[in-house]
Amino acid sequence: MESKNALDESSIEAAKQDDTVELTNDEIAQKLMELHTVLIVADYPEDHAARYPRLAYIISRMEASVADLVAQGRLKAEIPGVGDIVATIITEYVETGTCSKLQEYASDIPQTIVELIPIPGLGPKTIKLLYQEAGIDSLLSLRTAIDEGKLKGIKGIGKKTIENFEKYLNENL
Repeated sequence: MESKNALDESSIEAAKQDDTVELTNDEIAQKLMELHTVLIVADYPEDHAARYPRLAYIISRMEASVADLVAQGRLKAEIPGVGDIVATIITEYVETGTCSKLQEYASDIPQTIVELIPIPGLGPKTIKLLYQEAGIDSLLSLRTAIDEGKLKGIKGIGKKTIENFEKYLNENL
């Protein structure tokens, strides 16, 4: 009987481990960049949101696994600039694949807005501008806006920028 209980306990522990999300440092960095964009589009103060791209850069270049640092409780000690709030955010990403701060601010904007992040030369402020000025919240809505000429007249969006958008969309949509 005792060995059966030990087996059951090890099975339970293995099941718990299977429920965790295995994120690489690059994936965690990408999630921090997505969080940054969502915060900017949702009017979160830029000076506070600016920490996330810096952390993404640091994390993407780390040799040590951030997931391992979380498991060992060494996140704040090993990554410069990580305090309680950021440690909670990173821990949530490692444990669940998302974070409560993202969910809180993403509820105010379409979740498809993160589709725009990989477009070269398109940063969070421009994504916010496109969303506010032309209702662009996805790759498909960007394609439609270009086809309908809705980007003309938007400050900072010229012919070359539109050509770059079109090139990306042709390759990825």
